[in-house]
Amino acid sequence: MATNPDIMGLTFTTTTHHAPYPAIEPKPGSLPSPFNVCIVGASRDIGASIAYSFATAGATAIGICAPQVEIDVSPIPSKLKELNASTRLIYLPCDVTVSSDVEAFASRIQDALGHIDVLVYNASYFGPWETRTASTPHDFSNALDVNCKGLYLTTHFMLPLLKKSPHGGKGAVVSICSIGMHATGGPGTNTAYGISKLAQCRFIEMLAATEPDTFTAAVHPGNVKTEMGKVAPKELFDALPDDQGLCGSFIVWLVRERRMWLSGRYLSSNWDVDELASKQTEISEKDKLKMRMVW
Repeated sequence: MATNPDIMGLTFTTTTHHAPYPAIEPKPGSLPSPFNVCIVGASRDIGASIAYSFATAGATAIGICAPQVEIDVSPIPSKLKELNASTRLIYLPCDVTVSSDVEAFASRIQDALGHIDVLVYNASYFGPWETRTASTPHDFSNALDVNCKGLYLTTHFMLPLLKKSPHGGKGAVVSICSIGMHATGGPGTNTAYGISKLAQCRFIEMLAATEPDTFTAAVHPGNVKTEMGKVAPKELFDALPDDQGLCGSFIVWLVRERRMWLSGRYLSSNWDVDELASKQTEISEKDKLKMRMVW
C-alpha cells in the first residue's frame, strides 16, 4: 500500500491487532434485545464474518442481501445455525446499484422485522489490479456504482427503519471502507477503488452531520485475504496479515453501546479499542479521524 504511512493512521493507537482479542470478542447476550442487523453485500469472507460476529453476540435477526449466484453457494445460512440457532436470517438477492432493487429489499426487511438497529454496507468492487488510471471506463464506473451509489441507495431506503430502533438514538450506519483510500500511487493502489472508498468516508461524515442522532462510521476491516483481493500479486496477497473475524468483532464492539464521540469518523479494525477509548477527549476536541485539507 503506497504513499506516506504517516497519513494512513496505521498507528493511531500504538497497540494494533491482527485478530479478535478479549476486549472485542463477541460474547453471547452482549447485545440489547431485540437487535436487528442488516448487512448489504455478504456471502463470504469479511461480510460473512460480520454476520457471524453479530450472531455470536446474540442478534435477534440478520437481514442480508447479495447477488443470487453468491447466495446459492454461501456458507452463511448453515454457519449461523451452528453459531446461534435463535438468530433469524433473511437472505435476499439484490443489485445494490439499482434503486428499485434496493427499495424492494428495504421493503421486505421492513415487512419482516419492522426496524433495524445497524446497517453495515459491505458491498464492494475492486476491479483489476492497476497502479494508474482505471484500465477501462467500465471498471471505473462499476467501482463508483457499487462503492458509492450503492451506499447512498441502501442508506436512503434503510434510514426510516433505523429511525425506528428502540435502543436510543436512530440506529447506526457502518460502511466498510479501506486504508487504500489514503494511497495515491505505487503497489496496492487502484484509482477507482481508492477514489470511491474516499467518497464513502466523506458520505459517512455528511450523514453524521445531517442525521446527528444516527451513529455513522467508515471502518477499515484490516488487510485481509479475500476472494476480491486475489487480483493482487501473489507475494502481496500472501503477506496480508489480518484475520477475517477482526472486522466483525470490532463492529460489534463499536455499535453495542452508543459511542457518538466516534460518529462520522474513519476507524480501523486494527486499532486497540481500550487505547482508542482513552483518546476520547483528544478525538472530540480536535475533531480527529476526519478528512481535511492541509493548507
